[in-house]
Amino acid sequence: MGLTSHETPFADEPVRTPIRQSASLLGAEAVEHALRLHQNENPYGCSLLVQESLSIHDGFANRPGPISQSLLQAVSRYIGRPASDLYLTNTPFELLERVLRVCAEPGDGVIAYTPHTSQLTQAAQNAGLSVLAAPRIDGKVVATQALRLRSATVNTVFLGTPNDPTGDVASPLEVLSLLRSGATVIADEKYAEFTEKGLGILVGEFPSFISLRSFAPWAGLWGIPVSYAVAASGTAAKLDRVWPQADLTAASRIAAGASLDDSALLLNRVKHMRLERARLFRRLRKLNFLQPLPSHGPFMLCEVTRGNPRHIVELLAGESVLIHWCEEEGLPNHLRISVGTPQHTDTLMAAMCRIAVRL
Repeated sequence: MGLTSHETPFADEPVRTPIRQSASLLGAEAVEHALRLHQNENPYGCSLLVQESLSIHDGFANRPGPISQSLLQAVSRYIGRPASDLYLTNTPFELLERVLRVCAEPGDGVIAYTPHTSQLTQAAQNAGLSVLAAPRIDGKVVATQALRLRSATVNTVFLGTPNDPTGDVASPLEVLSLLRSGATVIADEKYAEFTEKGLGILVGEFPSFISLRSFAPWAGLWGIPVSYAVAASGTAAKLDRVWPQADLTAASRIAAGASLDDSALLLNRVKHMRLERARLFRRLRKLNFLQPLPSHGPFMLCEVTRGNPRHIVELLAGESVLIHWCEEEGLPNHLRISVGTPQHTDTLMAAMCRIAVRL
């Protein structure tokens, strides 16, 4: 099965301000048919095996039973950790909130490296936790920034690697410093497939390390999200006792299993996206109003050096190209552009050139 360049519709994530602006400019139907480079969706879509498996399943009217050991073992083989170290659920947000509730008590604090998405703030609020900001230094995670904020009620550290929206990865040495201090570290690694190596290996050495992963970015499953935690067996068991894995929907189970069966094709698509990410970086550098930053995720953060970021988003929306303004992440002078196919990059750059004279 070869690569295709067609786009597959995806279910929307929670609506953000730039998306509402785009909808008002284009109309809802036009937004659905626009070039979607605003939500880190996989431009190649899911595996055809997922679609075929869902189409022949006739048990959607039944309540899901206990999660099958075959699925747990398949994820175990893929990630290289025992099935007892895994906890599967639906959306990344649902997983994050549950892990926060297990790691900290209401009224405690969680240290989060900035910038981070609004989902972390919302998940912490739902769990009754306050968020303490640990700024990155020159875009990098530095352990001392979090350690100085620790206290008796603040011992949980959250970091994204690759981070959304900056695209940087956390140094294993800095993460080790956090773990050796006795802190609980939650690493959001849902974009790990787009890097050289993740941090999941630390689970075997440190029971206080939890890696959050997802099928959504690499397998094209934002519309049927399947997320999982890689954690010490005791933590995984505690999550399962409070929120049984039986809650994972039948569609999610089928999609995850089919994606793992077709993982060679899907990871080859990820390889193509990584190559296109480098090409996108080179093309964006040629513009005189954006400065792209190197990224390890399926997206590129760009600093606006000329013009107004919101105006650029609106002008591109008028060209039926959607990108993300990072105001909510505390980067009001930055834009995030998702990596697409080579055809998507060409379309984006043509639109960028057209709007450049209007800035």
